[in-house]
Amino acid sequence: MLLPAAQPRFRGITHIFIDCDDCLYQNGWATARRITQSIGAYTATLGDRAYQLYKEHGTCLKGLLVERILDEAGAEEFLTEVHKIDYSEIEPDARLREVLSAVLGAPCWVFTASASEHAARCMGIIDTRA
Repeated sequence: MLLPAAQPRFRGITHIFIDCDDCLYQNGWATARRITQSIGAYTATLGDRAYQLYKEHGTCLKGLLVERILDEAGAEEFLTEVHKIDYSEIEPDARLREVLSAVLGAPCWVFTASASEHAARCMGIIDTRA
């Protein structure tokens, strides 16, 4: 879907940075809870160790990599698998699309600690493609 050119009042914007999870969309962290549950299911064989890795390293994935439980290829599989979730709590957001349509034209980045496919799914649901 093509977005219109930036509106005149936003032409000075040179870059757009958006945080994906519970910022680009907001649902009281419902989607993040689903991802956390999925991570728990994926790492069930580690027992409480998965949460400990999260606490020690900032993310479970970083802990899995640092402690060599996963290699880089395993990390990609991990991200793909733990993001096979129900996205029903994310809803289309016409107002957000309107705002982003007004400023797009500048390079835009959507940040997530998740897989890029996760960000693309979220953006597709809210009907915003930056």
